[in-house]
Amino acid sequence: MAAHPEFPWLSAGDMSRVEALLRELDWLRAGERLVACARAGEGNMNLTLRVRTGERSMILKQARPWVEKYDHIAAPWDRSLFEQRFYERVSGIAEVAERMPRILASDSAARIILMEDLGEASDFTDVYAGKAITQEETRSLAAYLRALHDGTRGVPDPDLANREMRALNHQHIFVVPLSEDNGVELEPHELWLEDAARELKRDRAYCAAVEDAGERYLADGPCLVHGDYFPGSWLRVDGGIRVIDPEFCFYGDAEFDLGMCLAHLRMGCQDFDVARRFLSAYAGEGAETSFDRKWVARYGAIEIMRRIIGVAQLPIAPTEGFRARLLKTSHAALTNCSVEDLWS
Repeated sequence: MAAHPEFPWLSAGDMSRVEALLRELDWLRAGERLVACARAGEGNMNLTLRVRTGERSMILKQARPWVEKYDHIAAPWDRSLFEQRFYERVSGIAEVAERMPRILASDSAARIILMEDLGEASDFTDVYAGKAITQEETRSLAAYLRALHDGTRGVPDPDLANREMRALNHQHIFVVPLSEDNGVELEPHELWLEDAARELKRDRAYCAAVEDAGERYLADGPCLVHGDYFPGSWLRVDGGIRVIDPEFCFYGDAEFDLGMCLAHLRMGCQDFDVARRFLSAYAGEGAETSFDRKWVARYGAIEIMRRIIGVAQLPIAPTEGFRARLLKTSHAALTNCSVEDLWS
């Protein structure tokens, strides 16, 4: 921040600065004044603020050159541009656009996006505490992905390659978790988990399979993917489910989104019938292409592994053996390329 004193660094505690910027950008109506400014949710990647005026409520997101939740980790500063491009790309796909908030304005210089406030909402992170996902919610989550993938399938769009964010994600999904001495303390989450992680890191075949999947992740694929399709990106609102935070989007494998979703259903202790219904709904009649279950299993297995022994830990209470068992599940599913083994 000191290196860029001219940049409009925003914070929830400086409402006057937020208002001044919105007024400078002509995003406020005549006579409109801010009456409240507070953080909107945890904001893993970006600073996310809910700003209220006497007339309306909006969400303001600002990307900074670090990860908001882990500010010691550098992150691409232009990621808001790719999030904006995602919203622009899907605006003509009704089944996707209607399940996401609308962009009201954006400014690349300030790395900010002004978005529709969806109102009272809660994300799906309560699944890690035992909350069940309903059949209707399962179908809605699948329908969103199918519409996104089918509606963008074709030649990869270079404007949505998002290579810097993909490189960051690649490190934290496929590399850092299996690196020795990666600085992640595991014992507070589960006793003896360090031993289970060490055993997995020494399995050459497993590590080679993860590396192979990482190379595939970095290669361009046939459709636009959300890139971070997990319970923290799903909101329950009046009227159904909404999906947010596509800053990790890129043209890649549909199976990456599918595998990530299944991994979190598994870590949220959802029954396998939920996963079966999700895949059936995604592949419903008339889908343009089928999906490769083996790659769904591979990506899902790796997502489980990185959430258990990587930096981006989930809000799961300390456990006794649960996390170590999930590592064995990851090993089995990746080795056998089996979706069913994600529930072993």
